[in-house]
Amino acid sequence: MSAGEPTDDSKSAGKQSNAEEWLLLRIGAVPRNSLGWFRCGVGFYNKKDYARAIDSFEKSVELDPLNYNAYQIMARACIAVNRKDDAISALKQSVALDNPSDWQLLVEVRPGGH
Repeated sequence: MSAGEPTDDSKSAGKQSNAEEWLLLRIGAVPRNSLGWFRCGVGFYNKKDYARAIDSFEKSVELDPLNYNAYQIMARACIAVNRKDDAISALKQSVALDNPSDWQLLVEVRPGGH
């Protein structure tokens, strides 16, 4: 890495770019479809870059509102950064699309009740 090249650690840079800016800067292109944004989201999630993962999953569901997998992993990323309300919203979208696996997480994340 050269001295002037930005690091992957967005915290050390002082400012955090969104997923699109990161991709343009480092790869020179951005996805043009829901699946591309979904796969970018998974990549950012695996790197524990949850803010960019959430940004990517939001773009994915904008292009394909029926992609319950994007809602599912977006919810997990929201939980990781303590955005519980956003996680609950994403999980509700996922279960509304008949994804049965998210019922458990939705119950676990939901406050109150026995």
